[in-house]
Amino acid sequence: MLLGFVLAFCISDSNAFAEEREVSEEQLNNFILSTGAPNELLERWDYDQKLDLYLKSTDSSIIFDTTEITGFTEDPISGELIDDSNVIMPRATIPSKQLQVSHDVWTLIDSDKTKYKSVYANYSWNYTKKGGTKGDKIAIAVPSGWSIKANSYKCKEFISGLPSAGYKEKGSCNGKPYDLDFFGAVWSLTQSDYVWHKGWVSFDMKRTSTNAQLKVLSKYIEVTGSSTSWSIGWGPMSVSISGNKSNNQVAWDTAFTY
Repeated sequence: MLLGFVLAFCISDSNAFAEEREVSEEQLNNFILSTGAPNELLERWDYDQKLDLYLKSTDSSIIFDTTEITGFTEDPISGELIDDSNVIMPRATIPSKQLQVSHDVWTLIDSDKTKYKSVYANYSWNYTKKGGTKGDKIAIAVPSGWSIKANSYKCKEFISGLPSAGYKEKGSCNGKPYDLDFFGAVWSLTQSDYVWHKGWVSFDMKRTSTNAQLKVLSKYIEVTGSSTSWSIGWGPMSVSISGNKSNNQVAWDTAFTY
């Protein structure tokens, strides 16, 4: 009965939202494919993220650059998150607690021919996460020779009682980054529901040096010990995030073109 209620709620909420859409998802999908993006991205991105990119096309031309997906599994003994590519084990023994993260990068060229890179970092948990993601941190760090565009910082958090019925937008990391620096931004997640969680963060950046490295790095920090204070340090394409109690940390980096 409870599952039926959750499913009905998710579907009715999704349908109600669909009626309010000014741009159809089909239009957004066609737009994204026209930039050169792969089909798999249409399945991985929700409507809101597609719309965010689409709205940037009102004053910029947009060209797809690159995408990269990384998975992490939780070690059943230590509880640490481990990059799937470094784990060799029978498929049946892979733990159910898994985090998928990704980077998607686009080139934006505005009306005065200024070129930006639009960077999106996504996270998606594939199980109902007890305690939710509240207090978890996600960061994007950039190398020297890049300047982050003012007011381009975004964060969206989504939850679902049943992923096959769709996700509902639930938060925006309190509407602003938790910490800002010339080399990037950290956002603090806010959702405590015992359900499925996913979301994304992004910003746009402009190259200020022809010697700038063409790469971004992101980190996801899973709170496991109820940290109440955090220390954050920055450097070129580097961010250190540590709480006063235990946590899991994973990092992934992606090269792009210019």
